[in-house]
Amino acid sequence: MDVLQDPKYSYLLGKQPFYYKIFKFLFYIYAKIVFSSYAPLKVYGRKNIPKTSYIFCSNHNSHMDVALLAVAAKKSFNHFGMLAARDYWFESWLKRVSVNTVMNLIPVDRQANQEKKLSIHDSENLCDSFMGFGNRNLIIFPEGTRGKPGIFLPFKKGAASFSFNLKKPILPAVIYGSHKIWPRGKIFFSWPTKINVYILEPIYPDSFIKSKDPSTEEVDEAIKQITTTLEKRIKEKARTLYE
Repeated sequence: MDVLQDPKYSYLLGKQPFYYKIFKFLFYIYAKIVFSSYAPLKVYGRKNIPKTSYIFCSNHNSHMDVALLAVAAKKSFNHFGMLAARDYWFESWLKRVSVNTVMNLIPVDRQANQEKKLSIHDSENLCDSFMGFGNRNLIIFPEGTRGKPGIFLPFKKGAASFSFNLKKPILPAVIYGSHKIWPRGKIFFSWPTKINVYILEPIYPDSFIKSKDPSTEEVDEAIKQITTTLEKRIKEKARTLYE
């Protein structure tokens, strides 16, 4: 079955059911209240947000980072999709439905190639269809998991690959403070604290390719350069905050 015809992922394509919109809107309002009172949020660089669809990429130290990026961009959760492990989030009907009422999870298969039930091309098609309706966006954490504050894991090439293949710019950002209020390993919020989000200049994938019909080697090199550029920008900004 074509992945775009699979009813399991129908919520990603086109207009969503009314109850999905309501839950996402209510969660967005809750997040705005949290980030205006308990954890006051200040955003720098909103002028850098593209008017077209983009891929938000940032450091990742807290469960609240997805909500922070959405509120920083002044867009409800209806406008953002997030890549998530298919085997963990989509095999269980309860998990899939309950989480997707407040977030738009897009499946990606992390199994070995011969064991994959969903190809990377399938995931890209879902992302493309999702972003093509109403200028929606993606959130990808290039480290692949939550890390320790100020200490970065090597950036994976996934964000750059999606950016290049989908022809969407990457919007780098640095989050500072979320690790203090809801750190990794904690179930509940810690003490109130201020949070800053710094939105940096976008990275356009087409600027890394010179020819109109690039070879496989040229594409691989472009994806590598995009990843390096993204990692450098985020680390340079983070270094000024954590030192």
